[in-house]
Amino acid sequence: MSVTRLVMQGVALAPGMIRVPAEAAHHARVTRVVPGDAVEVLDLAGAVAIGTLARWEGKACVVEVARVERERGEPPAPLVLGLAALHTQAFDWAVEKATELGATAIVPVLAERVQGGQHGARVERWQRIADAAVAQCGRSRSPRIGEPAALAGFAAAASGVRLVADPGAGMPKAFAPGAGGMTLLVGPEGGFADEELAAVRAAGFVGLPLGPRTLRAETAAVAALTLAQSLAGWLR
Repeated sequence: MSVTRLVMQGVALAPGMIRVPAEAAHHARVTRVVPGDAVEVLDLAGAVAIGTLARWEGKACVVEVARVERERGEPPAPLVLGLAALHTQAFDWAVEKATELGATAIVPVLAERVQGGQHGARVERWQRIADAAVAQCGRSRSPRIGEPAALAGFAAAASGVRLVADPGAGMPKAFAPGAGGMTLLVGPEGGFADEELAAVRAAGFVGLPLGPRTLRAETAAVAALTLAQSLAGWLR
């Protein structure tokens, strides 16, 4: 059954009637949702209200909430992706797909082979892309898009199981992340410079091979998120 998902941030979702203002109800209006159709309201902070459209009030609508689910579709612990900043729309795509795959935070990382500049000016755009992807895929919480961070600083602040995409590495064994979760690091087109990779490994990152083919950076991010969660048993 098709479900229309609407976003209302900063509200307390609970069973009962909830009025969705015109801006938040826009998607339901353009998709011609009628009374009785299934609707979900997301606060992007962990709650999903599940119900049906009760009625339209002009361009606003009223949803009858049957129940509220919390932390739906979220990983069991933090899942941080550090991806070398890409100056093309490929980073937009990576943010969308990383959100669908459960990343709880996405940080643009500045490394030697990163191209372009002013990556910080795109953070708000990336956050909007992540928010929209949450509604599309049905998870309950939007990942935080961090400000661009230097590689050394990102590596030093990383916590939990730390993995770096490295085509020369052997496949790690299955593991069980604790409360610290996982931090994944993916380099730019052309990969990290040798000295950068050595410094990252010295900071506690374990190499994660992504197969025998050369992947674009945004594809590598998707592969790393999928493989790491599979090794951790998070995709079961």
